[in-house]
Amino acid sequence: MPDDEGRRHEYSVTAPAEPASLERVHALLQEVWSDHGDITDTDRMLFEVAVTEVGGNIAEHAHDGAPLDFTLYVRVHLDRIEGEFLDNGRRAEVDLATAAMPRAMSESGRGLALTLAAVDELVYRRDGGTNHWRIVRLRRAG
Repeated sequence: MPDDEGRRHEYSVTAPAEPASLERVHALLQEVWSDHGDITDTDRMLFEVAVTEVGGNIAEHAHDGAPLDFTLYVRVHLDRIEGEFLDNGRRAEVDLATAAMPRAMSESGRGLALTLAAVDELVYRRDGGTNHWRIVRLRRAG
């Protein structure tokens, strides 16, 4: 729903869970940033890092060989930016409480640790056959 200035507060995209679809995620975020010029560069960058990392993990790990789609919702509030991914892939076997950066020479395993460092809240839950990833970045004053 638009506010008094005509800006939307909720955006979404549905795409195949594959690495090429991250371009559609970036395009959606560019639309958000264009509509909400009052979001600081730091908030934009860190939120985008988190969303890209979670989306990349879905594209890489959620499928069982069958085609899979995800939906990303982005909501802009006065005090925060929220992202929510939904997919019906396999359950994510993660423990967000213990996610940490791997050794310096490791080639993978940084995504969730980077996400946790970039945002104020990262929550994963499984509801029936659907994975829900909630990403929240509190907006800082610019």
